[in-house]
Amino acid sequence: MIFDELNNWTLCANYPYVPELTRAAETGHPLNCIFEPIPASVPGCVHNDLLKAGLIADPYYEMDSLKSAWVADCWWTYQTAFRLDPSLRNLRLRLRLSGVDYAACVNLNGRGIGEHAGMFVPFVRDITALADFGGENRLTVLLKESPDEMGQIGYTGAVCTQKARFAYKWDFSTRLVQAGLYDRALLEHFGSAAVEWVKADASVEGSTGKVQGSVELTMFRAENVRMEYQLLYDGVAVAACMQQVALAEGAQTAEFDLALAGPQLWYPNGAGGQPVYTLRVSVYDSDGLSDRAEQVIGFRTLEYARAEGAPADCLPYGLVVNGKRVYIKGVNVVPLDIMYGRVREGDVARMLTQVRDANCNLVRVWGGGLIESERFYGLCDRLGLLVWQEFPHSGSGIDSRPSEDPAFLALCRRTAIHAVREKRNHPCLAFWCGGNELQGENNVPLTAEHPLLRMLGDVVREYDGRTLFLPTSATGPYEFLDLNRRGQNFDVHGPWKYEGPEAHYDLYNRSDSQLHSEFGVGGMTNESAMERFLSPGHRKAQDMSNPVWRHHGEWWDTYARDAALFGPAGGGQLREFILSSQFIQAEGLRYAIEANRRRAFQNVGSILWQFNEPWPNVSCTNLVDYYGQPKLAYYAVAQAFRPVNPSLRYEKLLCAPGEALEAQAWLSSDEDTREWLLSAQAFDGAGRALASVSSSVEVGEGRSARGETLRLAVPETNRVLIEVTAACGTSCVRNHYLLLVRGRNGCADRAALDAAAGMFLC
Repeated sequence: MIFDELNNWTLCANYPYVPELTRAAETGHPLNCIFEPIPASVPGCVHNDLLKAGLIADPYYEMDSLKSAWVADCWWTYQTAFRLDPSLRNLRLRLRLSGVDYAACVNLNGRGIGEHAGMFVPFVRDITALADFGGENRLTVLLKESPDEMGQIGYTGAVCTQKARFAYKWDFSTRLVQAGLYDRALLEHFGSAAVEWVKADASVEGSTGKVQGSVELTMFRAENVRMEYQLLYDGVAVAACMQQVALAEGAQTAEFDLALAGPQLWYPNGAGGQPVYTLRVSVYDSDGLSDRAEQVIGFRTLEYARAEGAPADCLPYGLVVNGKRVYIKGVNVVPLDIMYGRVREGDVARMLTQVRDANCNLVRVWGGGLIESERFYGLCDRLGLLVWQEFPHSGSGIDSRPSEDPAFLALCRRTAIHAVREKRNHPCLAFWCGGNELQGENNVPLTAEHPLLRMLGDVVREYDGRTLFLPTSATGPYEFLDLNRRGQNFDVHGPWKYEGPEAHYDLYNRSDSQLHSEFGVGGMTNESAMERFLSPGHRKAQDMSNPVWRHHGEWWDTYARDAALFGPAGGGQLREFILSSQFIQAEGLRYAIEANRRRAFQNVGSILWQFNEPWPNVSCTNLVDYYGQPKLAYYAVAQAFRPVNPSLRYEKLLCAPGEALEAQAWLSSDEDTREWLLSAQAFDGAGRALASVSSSVEVGEGRSARGETLRLAVPETNRVLIEVTAACGTSCVRNHYLLLVRGRNGCADRAALDAAAGMFLC
C-alpha cells in the first residue's frame, strides 16, 4: 500500500443533531460548538484529547471518570486539511480511516462522501473526483453519540453493534465509553491497480518451503500488468517469481506459487526460533509501480490433536507444531488501555515482551475487547506468541445468547471477513473463536449450530481454511470446571478466586480438564500504582466498603480472604495487606498451573486470567498493573511455565502443629527426554532441616514425572519451607514452597511471609 498519513487534526464537540443545522430555527443565530476546536491526535481518542486540553479531569484518578460520562453523549467533529501535489493528478486516490469509533459521516471539500458504522472495518472511499490537486482539501469526520450498549451485566441478545464492550463497565474496568479515530487515517494512491488482499499459505514439504496464494486486486481500468512476488529474509530476496497478466476493469484475482529450499522453521516461544519472512507483492502497469503490499509469513506446520484419553466427540484443543507436541502456556489479554486510541506500538511491545519473558507461548485475545492490531500480530510473530483471536462477542450476566437479527448478523459477517482476511497469513495465528462465554440455559456453551456462530465458522473456513474455529470459550460441554462432572470438563473456565487453603488444592489436584482456557486469582495491586491514582487518605488497608476502592475493582476484594488466613492487617497497614494478598494470588496461580501441567497431555494447556488491566484497579486478577509493573503473581507464573520446572503436590496451604504432612515432588520438562535427580527438603521457620527425599526421574517432551513423597510431622513453627531441586549435569533448577502453620489464634503468622517475594524470584 502506497500512502500518506493525515495529521494536524482538530476536534470540537456539539450536542446531537446540531451539526446538521447551521442556524437556529427560532432566532436565526449561528449554532456554535460547545467549545472552540482543540488539537487532536489520530490515532487517538476524544477522552485523551480533552484531558490534554485540560477540559476533563484525569478519569483514572479516584472517581473522576464519573465527571466525563457526558463525552459519550456528544457529537464530535474531527477536521484536517491537506494539500495534494499536482503530480498525483493521474493517480487514483482513496481515503482510508482504519479505526472509526463508532458511527460517522465523512465530508470532503463540502461534499458528503459516505456514512459508516462499526469499529473493526475501515471506512474506504475513492476521492479522486473530489480532490483538489495543488489546492487545500478539507476533511471532516463527524462522529455521532456512542451507542448505548451492554456492559458485563446486561443482555447479550440486545447487543446490536460491533463495538468493544469492556468500556461499558467490566469487572476489570470502569464505564468510560470511547469515541474517536483510534487507528490511522491514510490517503492511498494507486496507478491502474490496487492490491486489496493477499492470501499466502506457507507450508513445508520435506526440505522445501512452499508459498501458494492469491492476490485480490481492484483494476481501475483494463490493462496488462506485471506481478512480481519476492520472499525476503532480513531484507534479502531468497525466492522470487514474476507473471504478466491481462486484467479487466473491476475486481480481479491473480494466483502465485513460490518455493524455497531449506526454509527456517517458525516455532512458538520455548520450542524453537521465530524466523519470519516478508512476502512482497508488487504490481506494475505501463507507468511503473501501481501498488505494493507486504505480508509477514512463517514456515511451520500446525496440527490439532485431542487430549490424551479424550472421547471422540471432544474438539482437538492440543497443538502440534512442526511435528512437535506443544503444551499451551497461555495468558488472557484484554485491551492495554480503556482509552485504546492512545496505545502506541511501544506499549504493545512492552507488554508482549513481558508475556514472552514469563515463558508463555500463547495469548488469548478476549472477545469483550478488540480484534487486535497488525502491530500486535507482528510482534507476536517475532516473539513466538501464538494467538487465540476471538471475534468481538461476549456473554453477559443476565443472558449470554447473541442476537439472531439478520441486520446484526450481516454487520458481524462484514467484521469477520475483514478480520480473517487481515490476520490469516500470520504464523502466530492458532485459533479463531466465536466469542467469550456465549451460553444457553444452565451454563451450557452454545455450539456452531447457533446462527451467529455458524456464520462465523463459515467465514473462517471460506477465507482462512487452515485455522481451527472454536464456537465459543469455553466450549464445555459445561462452562465451568466442576469436579461433579468428571469426564465432561473438556474446555472449561473458572474459578477466578482462591478457593481456600484446602479447597483450592483439592480442586486442582482432582481436576480432569482437558484445556483450562480461563481461570484466575485476585490480588492487590502494587503500592507504587496506588500512589498514582489514589489520594493519601485512601491508601490504607481496608475492604471495598470504601466507594473509591469499589470504583477500582469491587469484584476482587481480598480483605476478608486474607484476614481469615492471617488476621486483620495491623493498624490498616497497606504494605502488610498488599504482601499477603499478592502472596495468595501468586501461590494460587502457581499451584493451578503446575497441577494442570503435571497432567500433560491429558491436559493440553492452561490460559490464565488475566495478564494486564486497561485501567488502574486497587485489586484485580491481573499479573501486571496498569502502569506495566509486575505483581508477585507475574514471577510465580513465569516460574511455573519454565521449560524445566520442579514442583510440589500437596493437599493444603495451612497446617496445624503435629499434623502429618505429605508432599510429592514432580518434574515437568519441555526439553529432550533425559534423567534428572529430583530432590525435596523441608525446613522449619528457623531454617532447621526437617526431612528430605530424592530420586531419579526420566522426563521430557513436555511431560511430567513424579518423584518421591516427603513426609513429616509439622513442628511448632510459623512455617514449613520446602525446597524442590532438579539437577542434571550442569543444569540445576529449584523452587520453594511456603506452607503456613496455624498459631494459637487459628491464623497464620504474617511474619511467615517475610521471604515470600524472594521465593518466586529464585
